Amino acid sequence: MLELTSTAENQLTQISQVNMDMFIGDTKTGNINCQFGVNELPPSTNPLKLEPQFLSNNLAHHTISNRAISNHTGVHTNANTNNSANTGANKADSNQVNTDVNATETKLGGNALSSLSTLVEHMMEAMIVVDEFGNIQMANRHAVSLLLDCDKTSANSLIGQRWQSYLCEPQKSHYQQMILESRLEPRPLNHLPNETTLNMSNGQTIDVEMSVTHFPMSEPLFGIIIRDLSKYRAEYQQLYKWASTDCLTNLSNRRVFDADLKHHWKNCLEQGDPISVLIIDIDHFKSFNDNYGHVMGDRCLQKIANAIKSALPNEDCTAARYGGEEFALVMPNCNTEEVQQTAQLIQQNINALTYMDIGLDISVTVSVSQGHASEINGQFRTANALLCAADTALYRAKTEGRNRINACC
Repeated sequence: MLELTSTAENQLTQISQVNMDMFIGDTKTGNINCQFGVNELPPSTNPLKLEPQFLSNNLAHHTISNRAISNHTGVHTNANTNNSANTGANKADSNQVNTDVNATETKLGGNALSSLSTLVEHMMEAMIVVDEFGNIQMANRHAVSLLLDCDKTSANSLIGQRWQSYLCEPQKSHYQQMILESRLEPRPLNHLPNETTLNMSNGQTIDVEMSVTHFPMSEPLFGIIIRDLSKYRAEYQQLYKWASTDCLTNLSNRRVFDADLKHHWKNCLEQGDPISVLIIDIDHFKSFNDNYGHVMGDRCLQKIANAIKSALPNEDCTAARYGGEEFALVMPNCNTEEVQQTAQLIQQNINALTYMDIGLDISVTVSVSQGHASEINGQFRTANALLCAADTALYRAKTEGRNRINACC
């Protein structure tokens, strides 16, 4: 609303008394003549000197906004009358603004839904939009391809389905709990990306990363972005295998052996369970390489590794290539008697090996020496001390004639 000083009001009254129609048009017919925008600055910065053209534009604007000037007689009699008119105009303008805002909000809701639908369709990742009950309201082609395992099915095939039917436990119960909490407490349902498992329409399951975003619409909606982790999991498993496996023998490498020894040592000590270490060394392996070559030496290592692996008492045990022609076993929950039995089985398997399948004579044989130690009653203070004890037993077995098993004293 335009506010004028008393001097400006007098000037306006004089102008109006001369000819109001020449500035704002015919007040009787309601025809308004506006030549300039309503937000233009006045030609003069002096508040006491208002140009007729500026007055014409602003008066025309307020005439349209509150419809109050349609009853204007062309003359303002006094300041009180003018103030009363201004008050009425303010109320009318306020009502008009509220009406415009409500209309804008209604229009914005439709525009927002349309924009959201466009956003979902153009996302390069699988995205669905669900209501507060978990019913799917929108879905793009990537979501169809992922959830229905079909590239040609329309997105409409997902509309109306319950999102919860794709969730596995415990994520399904957790999601239901979040829905209940969002209804009981005045907070939107949001969560950052986290990993979970989804049930596919074909009965299979896939690992995904999922995030939920609340959209504050008149009816609450939730955008769910789903990223398939199958490819990344497969790549991770491959990288982990390369990083943890000896590429020649397919046994665990030294890094895994050291980590497993520390891990099982800690757990067995806390629970009061025994733990044993067995070290295996191929007898005269340098002579084998010198006589038959390193390629045959690699084949020999592979055959011995398979013989060791087949003798493991359980899956908790770790068989690793310790270095060169040495192998080592970590055997949690195994006492001295059990590790001795495992060593004897390994010796039998290796002594029974033949090398004719790799092109060597039937007379070629390979033996191993073994040493083991067990932590049972607190005789070793550290895992490294246990390992050193087993290595000492191995050295004694080699000096006493090889192809034998020796236990720590």
